[in-house]
Formats: sequence, structure tokens, C-alpha cells
Amino acid sequence: MNAIYNYEEVLLDEFYLDSKGEVRRSKDGYLGRFKKGDLAKFFINDEGYLKIQVPKHRATINKSHLVILLQGIDIPEGYHVDHIDGNKQNDHPSNLRVVNERTNHCNRKMRSDNTSGITGIRWSEYHGHYVIRRTVNGKRLSRSRKTLEQAK
Repeated sequence: MNAIYNYEEVLLDEFYLDSKGEVRRSKDGYLGRFKKGDLAKFFINDEGYLKIQVPKHRATINKSHLVILLQGIDIPEGYHVDHIDGNKQNDHPSNLRVVNERTNHCNRKMRSDNTSGITGIRWSEYHGHYVIRRTVNGKRLSRSRKTLEQAK
């Protein structure tokens, strides 16, 4: 079970999705800190994800997980919430999907030191050719080609 389910009842009680896909408060806050219908406030963690404090618990949850939960979608064991456009802060319901780990890793961004412009292909100065690295069925494969067209 995902950790999200420990707080599912609290989250469903405290938040809802409006017609535009924004997360809003379901009730007034303690000592008037926020009003029913106010937009929920999120913070950005070190990894760049939007997070929120779970009410009445000393825990935080990703906004993307909260949005999926509020849509009534289940996140099975071993599955992740994926941002379709790759933007960690775009948590609109139309941009989120529940995928397995393999699919989630295929959607990674290109490394900053990539010289070919294509994920998984790099130029090797030492060898003088393009190196292609992929993981297929759990095995790491490495191939080389002289030109970028052949490497693609």
C-alpha cells in the first residue's frame, strides 16, 4: 500500500477539485487561517515537486498524488504518478497519469551533459563514435555507431 492511503480520509475531507482542476479547501481553517473554498497553498520541495502538509498529521504529500486521489483514481502498489509534459509543477488533472515504474523512467528528462541531443545516446571523444545505452528487460545494453543517424 502507498503511504497516501494512511491519510486518504483526511485528504478527501479537507480538499476538493474545482471545475478548473484546482485544489480547494472544503472547510474553514483553524482560527480563520483560511476559508472554505480557498485555494490550497503548496510549497516546492528540494526536488521541485509541489507538496502540502497533511492536516492533523506530521506528514506531507505531493500535489500530484492529492489530485489523483481527489479524482478517485487508485494508485496500485509499484505504480507512480507521471507528469505527461515532464513539468513537475504542472499538476493539472489532464497532465497526470498513473503508470508503472518502467514507463515513468522512460519519460525522464535528458541529462544536462548529453552531447547528442537524444536521450540514451552520447558522443565518446575517446573512442570517436556514438555510444547508445539502453536497459531492456532488466539488462543494460551498450552499442556504438560511427554516425548519429546510425545511432538513432
